[in-house]
Amino acid sequence: MSVQARPQDYAAAIHDLALEPWLRQLGKIQTAVKSNATLRGDLADAGLSTGEKLERLGQALPAVVTGEVRSFLGTLLEAGQIDQLEAILLELDRLARRRPDRKLAQVTSAVPLTEAEEEKMRAKLSEQFGSDLDIQFEVDASLLGGVHLRVGDQVIDGTVAGKLAALRDHLTAK
Repeated sequence: MSVQARPQDYAAAIHDLALEPWLRQLGKIQTAVKSNATLRGDLADAGLSTGEKLERLGQALPAVVTGEVRSFLGTLLEAGQIDQLEAILLELDRLARRRPDRKLAQVTSAVPLTEAEEEKMRAKLSEQFGSDLDIQFEVDASLLGGVHLRVGDQVIDGTVAGKLAALRDHLTAK
């Protein structure tokens, strides 16, 4: 059986492809700036021109930084807001993760799942709820065993702790 992608799936893929290089490059730049005290001092130096600051920043940047990103850094330097790079990166990451049509699936297990188990769970969840899921795997030993799943407002409790609680409620209700 062939599964056809929906327009939303294609749009989401383009969205990810467009933003991922920016996130990766700005992350490397942020790391370079944070780890280089001399560079931070140069970028904060009011006596240096924007061009000089951009030149010094360019010397510290990885070669993979695109012209668009370099231009953006020039804009930040011109505006005197290069110190806002970390906040911009955090907001960009938040925007990249915020897709209204994407649902979050939280899978909580008593023990860590193996990679094979996670892949099998991803396949089953995608089959049941669609491919537009962001899946988070968590561990909670208090579950004793089994898996607790939450997708949007739906909850599937297949845990030992959940079954014991249901049994307790059933026995005390009579």
